[in-house]
Formats: sequence, structure tokens, C-alpha cells
Amino acid sequence: MPAARSSRPNAGPSSSRPRHESGPKSKQKHQRDEGTAEPGVQRLKSALRQTRRLLAKDNLAADVRVETERRLKSLEGDLATAEVRRKERAFAVRYHKVKFFDRQKVTRKINQTKRKITAAGETKKSSTDLENELFELRVDLNYILHYPKLEKYISLFPSSDRQDEQSSGTSSETDAKRQEIRDWMRTKMRKGELDMEPEVELEKKDKRRPADKKTVSKQFGGRPGIKDEIAQTIAQAPPREDVVADDFFDVAEDEGSGSDTDGD
Repeated sequence: MPAARSSRPNAGPSSSRPRHESGPKSKQKHQRDEGTAEPGVQRLKSALRQTRRLLAKDNLAADVRVETERRLKSLEGDLATAEVRRKERAFAVRYHKVKFFDRQKVTRKINQTKRKITAAGETKKSSTDLENELFELRVDLNYILHYPKLEKYISLFPSSDRQDEQSSGTSSETDAKRQEIRDWMRTKMRKGELDMEPEVELEKKDKRRPADKKTVSKQFGGRPGIKDEIAQTIAQAPPREDVVADDFFDVAEDEGSGSDTDGD
């Protein structure tokens, strides 16, 4: 008598094949990848914890203790450096948009003043005034390019609307801080520590960039030489409540293609 066939439904593919698990393990790995934006800092903190636990042991050999203490000091220094770099990068992204527009405005004014000097010709008084104006604009450009990396950026072109919203005390403190940094830049320029013609060096850097990385951005009126990643960074930049806004922002958006690229 032939053996009766099993009535079990088809079990499908063999269970020996590897499966793509979407359970807790893969979820934990995904969360770990997202949370390690600064893996160097996390590794250093972990190494510091292990080193301190080792030093806490009473029966540690003298030579091992000395070597471990040296390692502890080295790790503490590395961690401090990594934390500073992380803060610098965070500020660079946070204030990229306002610094970009400040630089565009100052560079445009520098070029306009240069043309006025050329047109003035031999008129001594007019030329001297324009030269002084040009120097101050170059101070402004160095202010943007060399602003302290670990301090909140203060815009060179505060909006009157934002100034009205702020208290007079806060506004005066902001103005004083801005002027203090401008004075510092002016002193460094006169000492030869900063370029006296920063716009020239900036133009050279732009020309040294690979041609395939330059593009025409519709977001900024089709002006050439603006990188795609700059536009992307600006579009994704978080709102800055502590930066004095600029009327230029509204003008730029009105003159654009009408698409709201700012994530605010």
C-alpha cells in the first residue's frame, strides 16, 4: 500500500537559507549608526572609562600604573581636542547661511568700491576716502572669513526689524561684540597676520576648485560658481534665533524661483 501523502501545505523555501532580520538587532545597529556622528569622541570616552577602572584597582603593578596614568592624560587631551573640533563643525554648519550672504554682500561692495576708485582717477580727496572705505570693507571680509570658530556668529548686517524686537541692552552688547571683533581683525591686518586683500585670495581659492564641482544654482538666480553642496547645506540649515537677521534674505527669496529652500 503506498504511503499516504502529507496534507501539510507547502512550507516554502528551505529554512536553512539566511534571512534578513528586521528585529531588535538590526534596529539597534541602525540606531547605533545614527548616534555615532562623532565616533572618535565615543571611542575616546569608552577608552577613558576603561583606563579609569584599571587605575581604580588596588593590586595594580607600579609600572603598569605609571603607564596607565600616562595613557589617561593622553586620552583626556585627545578627547578635549575632539570635543573642540566637533563644536567647530557644528557652528560652521549652523552659521553657514548667514555668513554666506554676508560674504556675498561684502564682496559685491568691495568690487563696487574698486570701480569707483578707478573712475575717480587722480582726484586725491575722493580717492583717499574710497581707499579708506575699501580698507574697512576688507576688514569686514576678514571678519567673515576668520571669525572665531567657537563663538556664535554675529551678522555684519543686522535687520532693523530684529533690532526693534531685541532689548536695547542686548542690542548694545551685540554691537559692542561685533565692533570688538572688527577691531581685532583690523589690528591683525595691520600687523600682517591677515591678508590685506582677502578678496583676491578668496577668488584664487574659487578658481582652484575643480571645474566639475562648480555649477549654476537656480536657487541663487543662476549665478555660476556656487556648489551644489552649499545650496544643500543652506537649505538644511537649522533656524538661528541668536543670529541677527538680514533684510537681504527676504530680497533673495523674493527674487528666486519661488521655491522655499530654507527649512524654517
